[in-house]
Amino acid sequence: MKTLSPILPVAFGLTSLAAAQVTVIATEQFDYTAPGLLQNANTGTGWSNAWDLPAGGGNEIVIFDPSVNPPMTCADSVGNYAGQAQEFVAAARVPDQTGHSSVVDSGFFGADGSTIWISFRTQMYQQFGNGSFGAVQLFSTQDPSNEQLLLGSPWGTSSWNWGWDDEGGVGLPPEYDFTTDASQCAKLVFRIDHQPGDERVRMWVDPVADFPVSELPNLDGLIGDLRWDEIRLNSGGSGTHFFWDDLVIARGEPSANVGINYCTGVANSTGAVGNIIASGSLTLADNNMSLVASSLPNNSFGFYLTSRVQGFIQNPGGSQGNLCLSGSIGRYVGPGQILNSGSGGTFTLGIDLTQMPTPTGLVAAQAGETWNFTTWYRDAVGGSATSNFTDGVAVTFQ
Repeated sequence: MKTLSPILPVAFGLTSLAAAQVTVIATEQFDYTAPGLLQNANTGTGWSNAWDLPAGGGNEIVIFDPSVNPPMTCADSVGNYAGQAQEFVAAARVPDQTGHSSVVDSGFFGADGSTIWISFRTQMYQQFGNGSFGAVQLFSTQDPSNEQLLLGSPWGTSSWNWGWDDEGGVGLPPEYDFTTDASQCAKLVFRIDHQPGDERVRMWVDPVADFPVSELPNLDGLIGDLRWDEIRLNSGGSGTHFFWDDLVIARGEPSANVGINYCTGVANSTGAVGNIIASGSLTLADNNMSLVASSLPNNSFGFYLTSRVQGFIQNPGGSQGNLCLSGSIGRYVGPGQILNSGSGGTFTLGIDLTQMPTPTGLVAAQAGETWNFTTWYRDAVGGSATSNFTDGVAVTFQ
């Protein structure tokens, strides 16, 4: 197995703070009537057909509810989930490619230069010996007998770990994270970067973000060239059983924003509305967060403001913009904190989460608190000096 340095994910993930948002291709939460069979079930979003037995047959996957013992311990809390009641169960479904041409090549997902995300919750809930597997698999309908990629618990892992298997044993050897335990329910997130030649795959186990940017993956490596158009749930061998829930397939590069934007800004002299994002980690112990303002006038001075209270004040102090804060508002105006947007119309400030400014002094952010941020900056309209604000961003710390 070719592996990559654990330092690389940070460099790859933060190459563009203004990156495009992730677009969901298909979802399935398995909230069908229980007990029942998954075959012919056809809700969820973004699919071109209903669930069916894959080519070559197999036993049918069953719908469970939380009253079943043992229950799935990390289900999505909104209903039921899928699982197996006998050996070698499988179900297949084809995601709809409409509207996703950027990730499709000749009718298959996997265009070079694209990124695809696959996430799901899963758990091994019964174990009867070694030599089994439980996974989400990627297949080509033109070659339905040969698995292209297995995501989950690969065949032959006697210690039952999460990982992947490239081309079902034909390609590179399986890759495992031996610190994980498949009997412990987990949300697995896989990122597949399609590139000329080998593809890069990363796996996160229970990440904070749905589409991680700054979190280091549990696994990071390369697999052979991958093209697929069908997804399968599959498990079997030695009577071992698995659950599945909350399946999401998506595409694109996630924004580095770990906050939630709110409030409406006013266009500045460039014709754009200034934007703010928070980049880094929500975990206070990491003390790793930066504020990034963009779409500002070139060579404009400005600074950040923060409060635990959101607001909406039009044209405060004669400003052209809207202030998206209220309550006790602190200003980042200490040494080195008043910034200039330069020729790119953007500036960034790393903030110390143990020294959040308030009108009465510096305080430490606490877990569970939401802090709101905006940017004040200088502008000129029609030759007259004025000021403006970006929108707001809310960050809830952990």
